[in-house]
Amino acid sequence: MQERDSRSSLFFSEIMPKTVSPRLAAGLKYLLISLVVVYVLSYCVIPFSDGDPAYYVLIGRGLLRDHILPYNYAFDHKPFGVYLFYGLWDRLAPFVPGKFTLLAVLLSGAFVTIGRVFGAFNRGLAFVILIVCGAIFDVLSGNTELVLAVSEALILALMLKGIETAKGSLFFLAGCLSALAVNVNYLAGVCLLGPEALLLLSPGWFRLSRCVMVFLGVIVGLVVLFSPYLIVGHGALQTYFSMQRSFLHQYSGALSDRLQCVFWMMVYLGLMLPILLGWIRRFPVNLADEASRRSMILPVWFASSFPATLLSGHPYQHYFILCFAPATLMLVILFREGALPPRLALMPLWVSSVFFMGTEVKRNVSVALYTSRVDYAQIARQVGHAKVLDIRTFHAVFYLSDLKPFDVYLFSDHIDIFFRQNAWKRYMQDLQQHPSYVVAPYMGCERHEVEVPVCQWLQDHYTLTYAVNVRHSHKNKPNKFSLSLYKLRQPTESVTQSGL
Repeated sequence: MQERDSRSSLFFSEIMPKTVSPRLAAGLKYLLISLVVVYVLSYCVIPFSDGDPAYYVLIGRGLLRDHILPYNYAFDHKPFGVYLFYGLWDRLAPFVPGKFTLLAVLLSGAFVTIGRVFGAFNRGLAFVILIVCGAIFDVLSGNTELVLAVSEALILALMLKGIETAKGSLFFLAGCLSALAVNVNYLAGVCLLGPEALLLLSPGWFRLSRCVMVFLGVIVGLVVLFSPYLIVGHGALQTYFSMQRSFLHQYSGALSDRLQCVFWMMVYLGLMLPILLGWIRRFPVNLADEASRRSMILPVWFASSFPATLLSGHPYQHYFILCFAPATLMLVILFREGALPPRLALMPLWVSSVFFMGTEVKRNVSVALYTSRVDYAQIARQVGHAKVLDIRTFHAVFYLSDLKPFDVYLFSDHIDIFFRQNAWKRYMQDLQQHPSYVVAPYMGCERHEVEVPVCQWLQDHYTLTYAVNVRHSHKNKPNKFSLSLYKLRQPTESVTQSGL
């Protein structure tokens, strides 16, 4: 324990500018520790910080609880494995505040533990850097990129151990896990392309038998994963892929989004550049030398992951976790080697980390306030087991009230992406089937977020039973947590409203 504390203190002294006095450095250290504690705790009091994991859980619940395969319960463009993973996590930690942050912490611990295969470093220090500097990329949200980082590290570690021990079974297992990782997020295929090619095809490591074992592992992994679809038959697997293809064709970012994506990923790359340059200086490239090939795994992994951050065309910061994870390992290995980049070169990374920890705390406090103003328990009691039609409402109400969707296009903008100007016609088709409940944006008709024919149908056939605007200071600008709940009208039904 004393050794770990001394290493942490040594690292802090290494990154602190020399002009800072020891007393000021000590004060800054304790101030930073306090900020880190508040930063982590702010995630523990909210149900989720990023809506994506919550949506994955919704589909996972349909899969594991109601035994309905994606996308017959609710649609999303991610592959099958992600819903299985988050559905299982939901079973282990149901309705626990901070459950995705707990998942992120466990995954971070697993990542730095597996990462020791690639070089010697202090795991505690690596864990802290991954969590603290990961604030820039919202690492504690528990999104799929962290799941991919752990999966990729495990796959590459198995292959490296397979080379060391000459065990073909490890390559087979790596192939199986590769199939599963790609079916958590397709970007894993791009991230693994470079490092797997290095481990399988570079001079000195190439063996045809190893390539064959990886290929067989991939085939077996895919067959096992998609066996439920193969059992169901009737074109279920074809429908699964055709729905994804149709959505992804329209999901790609507009030109402005793509330019923003390139800009921000280049900014993040700039923060990591001193680490990459420091690594190249410390470990020169020489494919003929096995030790040099081993040292190339992490930078090749980083380089292979960077294109994956750009593919969607959307400037979401959590994509860069794919690059940040191997960069973290490189940084702590360089520290162990006594080859840290210059203090000023790393200063943008440290300053950005502190800034984003502050912004994450502010955002999480807002989310805690917003969710506390919605009576999700009352909504759950009122709706019961009835299916609910969603009209452009944030899916937090489905996650926190454990509601079942009426239409498979549950995400707030999916119907608009699929049907564009004819989205209202899809809503009308659903309404004509008389769903028992409808959830819509708060005052969505008055603010013209819902089309006139849909509003007229709601007025004629439904009763408003619950409405809440969580942003009391902005009555005319309710945020995404605000909502209105409608019930199919009965002759003697009374109307109650809350938060109007």
